Amino acid sequence: MLIKNCRYLLTQNKNRDVLENVDILIMDNLIARIAENIHEKENNDKVIIFAENKIVMPGLINTHTHLGMHSLKGICDDKELHEWLDKVTTEEKKLTKEQVLQNTENGIKEAVRFGTTTIYDSYKYALERAELFQRLGVRACISETVHSLQNIPKAEQFVEMLLQDKKHLVTPIIAAHAIFSTNEDVLKAIIDLSEKYNVIRRLHLGETRRERFEVQQKTGKLPVEYLHSLGFLNERALLVHCIWLTKGEIKLLAKTQTKVSHNPISNMKLASGGIMPLIEIMEEGVVIGLGTDSVVSNNNLDLFEELKITPLLHKQYRWDPKVITPQEALDFATIDGAKVLMLDKEIGSIEVGKKADIITIDIAQHMIPLNNVLSNIVYCANGNDVCDVVIDGKIIVKDKQF
Repeated sequence: MLIKNCRYLLTQNKNRDVLENVDILIMDNLIARIAENIHEKENNDKVIIFAENKIVMPGLINTHTHLGMHSLKGICDDKELHEWLDKVTTEEKKLTKEQVLQNTENGIKEAVRFGTTTIYDSYKYALERAELFQRLGVRACISETVHSLQNIPKAEQFVEMLLQDKKHLVTPIIAAHAIFSTNEDVLKAIIDLSEKYNVIRRLHLGETRRERFEVQQKTGKLPVEYLHSLGFLNERALLVHCIWLTKGEIKLLAKTQTKVSHNPISNMKLASGGIMPLIEIMEEGVVIGLGTDSVVSNNNLDLFEELKITPLLHKQYRWDPKVITPQEALDFATIDGAKVLMLDKEIGSIEVGKKADIITIDIAQHMIPLNNVLSNIVYCANGNDVCDVVIDGKIIVKDKQF
């Protein structure tokens, strides 16, 4: 495949180079060359994407969602988290396996159409969902949330099957819901599986003040301190939300190389109170990715919205327009998101030797003038501007059609 004459190419490489009027040659599923005027004879499969009036960039990476809930969009818009959970959990129990898989497919198509090329999706029927992602040609990390020790053998079987099967687009993750909805034995079992198979372990954390008080009352420790005492925190740990944290807890995250997924729109919609201390987390060097959460608490899968809301929210909260640059925001959605999912050696930037996960964006009227390409991507673009989506060297969306 040849992506010809990219008007702008946001490489997201180490130097964050922005190139103009270059071609990208893709061989099999890898980026083979980036140069001007690559001869079409080098393009073995003869597929060409013309990008004269397009911005070309790495596909976006969603580090947290639950696609199986897609049909529940809009059923519970004005409740705080715990009341929201009661309502949504009741409705989730009514979903059949067929409905969950159809919801997952609908969610995949929505997310990919909006420029997301890698999705971390956690829900029921993990193996069947993994097969669905593989069939549709979409890169994913997959987990099924563990609620009790009885679920551990099933979770281990899923991880084993995926690792043995070597589904090259799908990576297994082991996940528990939250401290308040599980117990210490389950968390320790999650740690053991994560270490045994060298896979990410995920937990929702610090989403409400109530959770914070309850954990402290029960354990005598703050939530991050409690996880640290169990040995949960390390480079394979992924914590989602992380709104209610102290500076001491943030330092623990940094010390242990724990990763964080920021879901600003979901957090604001559920009125989680407070604002994630993103700037303090950034200053400590913690790796941060962006997530949409489910469409029941968002209500869509357009990661460009998270890309815009993130800097706006924290600029407003800190009374400081300089706290996050467009480059830093874009990093969260691309190369840092890849680091969160431990996939940065393969994806997250457009570089020779990496997997070809690439999107093109029309330079439409609202994107003009292009005085600052990065600024336009963060503050002007939205998912509907995405024109082409290439995942693992294959065209998944062409001219805005899945």
